[in-house]
Order: sequence, then C-alpha cells, then structure tokens
Amino acid sequence: MKKFIFYLLSFFIILFIGCKNDNMEIDITEVPETDKVVFQHGDIFIDTFEQTKLSRQEGNKILNELKKHVNIGDYKEGEFYEITYAPKKAKLSKKESNKLLTKLKKQNINPNNIEDNEFYKIVTDSVEQTNFSQQESDKILDELKKQNINLGKINRKDFYEIVHSTNTDVDQTWTNFKYYPKGQYFYSVDKSTDDVITSEKIELHTTSQIFEVSGTIENSLWESMSASNIKPAIILDFADVFAWQIDFLTDCRQGDVYKVIYEIITLEKKDSVLSSKILAGQYITSTSLNTAICFTNSNGDEGYFDENGKSVKSAFLKAPLQFKRISSYFTKKRFHPILKYYRAHEGIDYAAPMGTPVSAVGDGIVIKSQYTGGYGNLVIIKHPNGYETYYGHLSKYGKGVKKGVRVKQGQVIGYVGATGLATGPHLDFRIKKNGSFFNYLTMKMPPTYTLTGKNKEDFDTYKENILSKLESL
Repeated sequence: MKKFIFYLLSFFIILFIGCKNDNMEIDITEVPETDKVVFQHGDIFIDTFEQTKLSRQEGNKILNELKKHVNIGDYKEGEFYEITYAPKKAKLSKKESNKLLTKLKKQNINPNNIEDNEFYKIVTDSVEQTNFSQQESDKILDELKKQNINLGKINRKDFYEIVHSTNTDVDQTWTNFKYYPKGQYFYSVDKSTDDVITSEKIELHTTSQIFEVSGTIENSLWESMSASNIKPAIILDFADVFAWQIDFLTDCRQGDVYKVIYEIITLEKKDSVLSSKILAGQYITSTSLNTAICFTNSNGDEGYFDENGKSVKSAFLKAPLQFKRISSYFTKKRFHPILKYYRAHEGIDYAAPMGTPVSAVGDGIVIKSQYTGGYGNLVIIKHPNGYETYYGHLSKYGKGVKKGVRVKQGQVIGYVGATGLATGPHLDFRIKKNGSFFNYLTMKMPPTYTLTGKNKEDFDTYKENILSKLESL
C-alpha cells in the first residue's frame, strides 16, 4: 500500500509549487514522520519507546548516548522527547501523475485542503500492484464501507490479500479479497461466478502459549527480565502485580529472585500479540517470599491472591509518590528546622523534586483541600475503617480535587511543593487511625479482599498445581 501514499504526496507537492503541467516527471520525498512521547507519572524511560517505531536495540543505543550527558532517571511528568524518521524517496511517471489526478477527482477530493499529515488517512487502491481495473477497485471499496470500516484510518502494518481465479478463459478475474486491519477481525469480500459481490466480518483464530521463566536480579528487574527475553508488557504487569509488596525502584536488590508464569495470545495470520497475562509469579528476597496467583471467583471477578487466598492488592500503596529519599521519619521528638525547637513529627517527609505528582494511597473522600497553617497547601482524605491520610506542603492540587470529591487509589491529588513551614520541596505525609497518628512505614498493609467459602475451596485446589510449577522453576 505504500505506493498510493507516494502518489498522494506527489500530487500535493505539484499543487504546492503551482505546477500546471500534468505530464511532467518529478522526484518526490515522503513527508518525514515524527513521534512525540510525553512522560506520564510512573513511566520508565525505556518502556516509552514502545509508543514509537524504534526497535528495542535502537532505544538502548539512544539511552546509552543520553547517559553521557544527563541522568535519564531524573525526568519529570510533562517532559517529552521527539523522534524524526528519515524520509523515503520515490518517483512518479507521467502516467501515474495523470492517474492520480483522475482518481482524486472521482473521490471529490479538493487537493488544496489536504495537509501533509492527512496523506496517511486517504484510502485508495494500488492499481499498478494488483492489476485491478478502476471499476473493480471501486466495487471492493464500496463493499468494505458496508462493513462500517473507516477507510480514512488505515494503520501501519495493515495489509490485504487477493485470490485470483484459476479459470484461464477469463482474464484477471478475482474471487476473494481479504483486508486485515489492526485487531482481532478481518474482512472478506467475495465475488461469485455470476459477479455478485458480498462481504463479511470474520474473527481471526488465536494461538495461546504458556511461558515459565525464572531469573536472578543483577541490577534491576527490567534488565534481568529483558535478558530472559520477557516482553516489556509482561515486565510492567509483573511490577504492577507486586506493587503493594515491593517498590521495584527502591527495594530491588542484587540476588533477589523472580519467577513468572504467563500467557501470550497471538493472532494467526498476523502473527501479532492480541493479549498477554500473568498467571502466577513470585518475587523472593533475602527476607520474604511474595506470591501472586491469578484466580477468577464465582462472580467472574479476576484478581491476584497470595497462597492463603488474600488479595495481593492492599488497601494502601507503599508510598504516595516516587521519592528520592526520606528526609524525616515519624518521631515524637524532632528539632524543627524553622521553628528551632523540639516537637513531635507524626509523619514522613518524602524528599522529591518540585512538581512531582502525589497520589492518594487508597480509595476515599477528600474532606479538606485548602491552605492550612504550617502544612501549606493540604489535602486530607478519609478512608474506610477509620483511616485518614494527610498530604502537606503541596505546590498545587490535582485536577478536580476539592472537598467532597471521591478519589481512587493511585489518583494524582496534588504535586510536591514547599508551601507552609518548609525549607525545600518535599511531601509531608501522615496517616491517622481512629483519630491518632501512627508510623506508616511500620503499618501492616491490609488486603482489599480475602477469598472465603466455595471460592476459597476452589482456589486451594487450583493453587496446588501452580505452586508446584513455581517451585520447580
């Protein structure tokens, strides 16, 4: 399909320079493509290359160069990078230029309204590649439109196939046209012997593969799992599953062991991944064994549970932000750097760059969102079971965060600042239980859900085989 893109590009360039000679031959250059990626909260630099057309090898080369000049771990939400790809070249003949003019006129397209980036959204058939007549091409496109296909939005790597008749008495007769867009379906256009054309939407067959992998941490989870050829999506999912037990930015240690069993579902014909899922995993440190097993209960709800049937997802996150260090711990006696006397510090100060996103550690309702004395800009969230969390010294509040609003675990409720009594940017985080502050770092995180009854019985039966597989890795 690349050829028709070159056709359209050439036509735009002819019009742009004001050329009136439809029979001239010209060299054209495809409009250079550019990818722009904006960093979001929680992004890992190497992972963001998945949003571009770069290979993993090329991404690593770029990061290695950047490390010579900047700390690639010190990027902030909202920062971005752009990648420009080398343009491709092509040449239009007199005949091709004239065909393009005729085709655009038939589609009622005004070339003066076409912008560079719209060339990739215009669909036309590749006559020179298929030997289709203009009439046959139009019939196929009309039939595809009946299937509610947006022919103005083709994707990179979409493709089609044509089956021609073996009847030698008829010249260039086709019997079937298959279009494979992105996704789990393809579209088949059939022509009968009496030239009746019909079409249908068909689901592609899928293939499931189960992988069992284990490894030892050398530098980071990402590097160790990548070395075992584990796909980036699985690495990210693994980190998400254990996010309530392990902070892989700060808690990961050399010698830790990971074990993972996961499924990859691939689309036949396209040989592309439709979905992936972790079935079970373990992360083993020198002091703990963390297990997660995927299980679906009788209501059809899927989740990850430890070997005792308790959800690995805790009611609270391990920390409300990605922090550089803890600058002040929970204590009943601390010398205040501004007030210059000793008093209790019933919270934790997380040192982090100005503007670092701050997330709610659990589901709850905002009961305060305003400037409050030494706290500066403060958010207080009320959680179930008598818990309240405080987020102080914020530079600004998250979008829509105000009194009475319900927030979800992980939702951004503000940004690190130095408002109130603060010597520099940090988050003053505190937690209460039934009106009394306590040390969050020593809190035993309660699970969000525990299997009971028949669900627990079914889980206990299912887990035996999974645990046996994990142990053998």
